[in-house]
Amino acid sequence: MIYAFLLLFAGGMVLGGAWSFYRSQRPRWAVVAMALAGLACIGASLWRIQTG
Repeated sequence: MIYAFLLLFAGGMVLGGAWSFYRSQRPRWAVVAMALAGLACIGASLWRIQTG
């Protein structure tokens, strides 16, 4: 359960990094890659929380 909350925190941090990349006009592929990685972390953490 602790792992799931750490993964949720990490996913939020990566999504924040993607937003920062977007605001600083970084390449679109980098923004998309970071956003997908962040969403994957959040999705995995929510799955882990639901399954116990």
